[in-house]
Amino acid sequence: MIKIFVNQIGYGTKGLKIAYATGLTGSAESEESFSLLKNESVVFTGKLVLQKEVDRLYNEPVYTADFSEYEPDQVDSNEDVYKIKIENHDESAESYAFKIGDRVFDDIYFSTLNYFYLSRCGEEINGGEWSHKACHTGIAEIYDPESGEKKTKNVQGGWHDAGDYGRYVVAGSKAAMDLLLAYENTKGKWNRFDILKEVRFELEWMLQMQREDGAVYHKISCYHFCPFILPEDEKDVLVLSPVSTAATADFAGCLAYASVVFTDSDPDFSKKLLEAAKKAYSFIENNDVIWYKNPPEITTGGYGDWNVMDECYFAASALFAATKDYSYVEKAVGHKKQSLSIPVDPAKPWMRTWSESFGWGSVAGYGTEILLKQGNALSTNLIKELKESVVQTADTIMEVIQKAAFKTALTKVFWGSNGHACDLAHILLLAYDVTGEEKYFSGAKNQLDYVLGCNPMDVCYVTGEGSNFVKNPHHRPSGAINKTMPGMLSGGPCEDLLDETAKRMLQGQPPLKCFADHRGSYSTNEIAIYWNSTLVHLLARVCF
Repeated sequence: MIKIFVNQIGYGTKGLKIAYATGLTGSAESEESFSLLKNESVVFTGKLVLQKEVDRLYNEPVYTADFSEYEPDQVDSNEDVYKIKIENHDESAESYAFKIGDRVFDDIYFSTLNYFYLSRCGEEINGGEWSHKACHTGIAEIYDPESGEKKTKNVQGGWHDAGDYGRYVVAGSKAAMDLLLAYENTKGKWNRFDILKEVRFELEWMLQMQREDGAVYHKISCYHFCPFILPEDEKDVLVLSPVSTAATADFAGCLAYASVVFTDSDPDFSKKLLEAAKKAYSFIENNDVIWYKNPPEITTGGYGDWNVMDECYFAASALFAATKDYSYVEKAVGHKKQSLSIPVDPAKPWMRTWSESFGWGSVAGYGTEILLKQGNALSTNLIKELKESVVQTADTIMEVIQKAAFKTALTKVFWGSNGHACDLAHILLLAYDVTGEEKYFSGAKNQLDYVLGCNPMDVCYVTGEGSNFVKNPHHRPSGAINKTMPGMLSGGPCEDLLDETAKRMLQGQPPLKCFADHRGSYSTNEIAIYWNSTLVHLLARVCF
């Protein structure tokens, strides 16, 4: 059976436009063709190209349908609908409908941003059917059983992290950074959502997570995950987990960079952020590394880290951008060298000593991107080294894309694979910035197409968007009222089958089809602020 896969939101007027097809049989590749329909009339035809290799992640032949040459003669109206059609012997198939135009991504950009407002903790939310009362307003216990003294702290605000209601500094820092970078790219071009106001809400919470000595508590949550209830109905005791170097460094980097962004709009807030960032970094310099592992009494998300030098590099890089004190550059370089000296564990090849990455656990990419923004303030040799590192990483990613089914950048499909695909696109966009080479921009666009419908599940992984979207995410507010909050990026396929639902439903499936649109499958269908944020950043860069 022929199946056609498209970006269900649409494609820009200019630039890359690719769809995919499977299930074609019985004729030579050169004879396979496709048609682009506009309101049921053919406006473009082209040849289908068979991928040269069968990809392990999908394990079936895949054809590409490239219609990048097509550009509408005039601005389409909102009623204009496009489809891809393929006729193969006695069988024909059409894709889901999509749009082509310069502003087709405006609504999904708003939806993915509005998710952050709807995920606010500690205040009443006015969001239609997603309105909720102020939640988690109790005073938190500070976890410190060794002291024998029960201490408390009032911490309010922040975004609910994922399908649960915890709030985690390492995750929140990454999400805030993505939104800040998105804001810088779309300011003056798009104004339907106040990104800075939303980021400030998270930053105000983060400030409360800092101790007097500069250290930052790793997270605030209840001791255990709650059932699928509304946020205001979770009444269990709140607990502040111990401080960690990872949280403190991420805090320092995020707040230092935010201080630069807020300089013009709110200089007093900018100064407050910078002072807190300096204080956090000072703690790191004057104390041994504090690794985070959940205490036995706490079973919510851990967000532990095996190497914190990338976090320290990010912090020092951002502090240089904020202060122009060159000693921070020297410290950043020192953190990188220290990371490179850590032996690689052959049993865990994914734990590389250094990577220009943008995930919550590997944030060196933010440090490098920040340093590259400083231009002539850095030495020519350092700029050259940074650019070479970015391009080397990006070229490795491009090698994967060129051979991959659906042109994904993924080599292993693990928990949160959709967010990881968007993070890999971030690296490609950084390579595009430093080289100007269009191939990197196109590679990033391929990842956006993948999560919005060009995938073997034939699904738009953003809730409420496209013709066939995720409907049963692992998300407590959605589960509580049995409706699906819009604008959330599902974590996506996970070949390890980590939850019981996945094990029951997905045995024997190729990696890219290890996805269950089922509330119980947290390892394939949970949502998270740092997956949404990286999609927001990708939309901001590719679509505006």
